[in-house]
Amino acid sequence: MRLLVAGTGSGCGKTTVSILLMACLKRRGLNVAPYKAGPDYIDPGFHRRVCGRASCNLDTWLMDENEIRRLLANDADISVIEGVMGYYDGLDARSMRCSTWELARLTQTPVLLVADASGGAASVAATVKGFQTLKEDSRISGVLVNRVSGKRHYELIRQAVKEYTGLDCAGYLTKQAVIELPSRHLGLVTARETPDLMNRINETAALAEQTLDLDKVLSIASGAPAIGPSEPIEHSFRRAGYRLGVAMDEAFHFYYDANLEALKDLGMELVYFSPLRDACLPENLDGLYIGGGYPEVYAEALEANTSMRKSIKTALENGTRCYGECGGLMYLGQSIDGREMCGVLPITCRMTDRLQRFGYVTVEDRTGLTFPAHEFHHAAAEPTGDVNRAYTVIKASAPEKNWACGYEKDNCLAAFAHVYFAHRPDIIERFWP
Repeated sequence: MRLLVAGTGSGCGKTTVSILLMACLKRRGLNVAPYKAGPDYIDPGFHRRVCGRASCNLDTWLMDENEIRRLLANDADISVIEGVMGYYDGLDARSMRCSTWELARLTQTPVLLVADASGGAASVAATVKGFQTLKEDSRISGVLVNRVSGKRHYELIRQAVKEYTGLDCAGYLTKQAVIELPSRHLGLVTARETPDLMNRINETAALAEQTLDLDKVLSIASGAPAIGPSEPIEHSFRRAGYRLGVAMDEAFHFYYDANLEALKDLGMELVYFSPLRDACLPENLDGLYIGGGYPEVYAEALEANTSMRKSIKTALENGTRCYGECGGLMYLGQSIDGREMCGVLPITCRMTDRLQRFGYVTVEDRTGLTFPAHEFHHAAAEPTGDVNRAYTVIKASAPEKNWACGYEKDNCLAAFAHVYFAHRPDIIERFWP
């Protein structure tokens, strides 16, 4: 069984709905495999806490069809995919490339559309009708009504939706069925930073069970055809016995789970460490992977851990290979808003009030590799000395726009672009040759 939870737009409540559906299905005793459409690190963290297993991203820009099929093959009773933005929103308004709709069509997954009922009744049916008919193959198979004032309100909407669209509603959530999740500049505060998370989710799920039609949800999900087999990834590159230090704590935890699994499949031993709390790097590392996160939020604590910063700089001076991504780039530089960092790369970083880069990109590396990536950051980097640029970055939605990135010095490569490389051993070999 497989289901995709889509929204009429950002802010309609699809994250809350997805989390509560996962929780309610788990409470029924089902093994739930969570997924997230698009290049998101935060929502999968909540999915993992609820479902007790990793949440994989499914992204039609970053991944080919074979990789998406490979990720969707699992041993769960039901797969629940949380969509991204509005259902049809993607690279552009005509092709709808990289939208949730494209993913639903590619994977032949039935869609449960989340509709915000605030201040509406029959008009909610009009919204649903528009989404249903915009594309002949909309794949919308049911509706979940969010932010309902009560049962009477829901019945008015349910009847109107059935009358004008023929679709069934799979229940509703009231305005009280809200999981209070604080946010910051890149989105929600992460699951690891949210105290008492599961108590909050379980309390809200108990309310949701009274208003959701889980039998209807399961009926819709049962209409998903089986995922076809995927082709194995052909490569001769191996890293048996390679000890890779991976930064993992509140400041650095933006990693695709599939990327980490791919590294282990190639024979690497992942050795986790905390730049916030550990005094130094683990011993006998062959390489380092410092991913994205919120180093700017924890800049004071990162600066205070001078022994770790010195340990990283010494390791790189002694030949340890390092790849840093977004937050990792910032940490490997000289400073973040005046706070001292590792000093490996001759750059300083400062935070800005607006996004510096946002969206899908294509990276052209100096070695000849070309690969899709994603950027999303409020930080600006400014070189303070000689440093090579390894990347030309091309904006996917406006290919005439490009810029230089990929700061490279000796055996250290770092860039703002987030890269999905689970199906690309050639990229892994570039990062850790």
